[in-house]
Amino acid sequence: MSEIRSIDIERIEDYLSGKMSPDDELSFETELKHNKTLFDLLRLYRDIDFEMRQSEKYKHQEAALQNTLQQLNAAYFNKQTPVIKMSRRLSVFKIAVAAAAILMLMLFSYYGFMQRKSDIGQLADRYVQGELLHLSVTMDGAKDSLQLGIAAYNNKAYTQANQLFEAVYQAHPQNYDALKYSGITYMVTKDYVRALTCFDELAAKKELFSNPGLFLKAVTLLQRNEEGDKAQAEQLLREVIRAKAEGSREAAQWLKK
Repeated sequence: MSEIRSIDIERIEDYLSGKMSPDDELSFETELKHNKTLFDLLRLYRDIDFEMRQSEKYKHQEAALQNTLQQLNAAYFNKQTPVIKMSRRLSVFKIAVAAAAILMLMLFSYYGFMQRKSDIGQLADRYVQGELLHLSVTMDGAKDSLQLGIAAYNNKAYTQANQLFEAVYQAHPQNYDALKYSGITYMVTKDYVRALTCFDELAAKKELFSNPGLFLKAVTLLQRNEEGDKAQAEQLLREVIRAKAEGSREAAQWLKK
């Protein structure tokens, strides 16, 4: 990864916390499409944020993780470097600016280690936390209402967001983003039955070239995690791969774990 700039870290912090203006958000998202370093840093930032918020869940693995990081350190650098405890998101990245090469290698090694230790449900958790807790602004139909819904979602005003998404979809049945976002909102608020209904309806839209319906349905089943959900989700992920539908890359990675 290229040199990490503190200004990029601050911009990512502002973007994910909703502090950017709508114009700045659009500019930032446009830059993400062409700046791989910035895009990779954003993904890593989201991963770190998720791991910190899940720290209690994985607390019992901390001793093994620290031992693994020390072994990686010794293997790559032939010396012992203290393991950095990631207590605050921004402070971690300030450290990364000062010691980018060592820290980035350790972080990527850490995530590789964690993914090997994770089952498919935990990978789905990471996907939700990294990809679905913040929606990107769109430029297509029903702009005002849809973007207001996205803004409400990003501010965690989920009830208001879903009212807007459902209103857009009722007025514009061809606006599949509104249907998708409504399903995502139900999923993150744990209303899994309604989320599955939305994603079933989305998956049935055969005219949609890149259809995420089956993949998001699989993610929802993994989030719900009731009896039989995991097996059904794995079957759906295999269908996603066969159809080369949206989410096929993630599906292939998850099924290999």
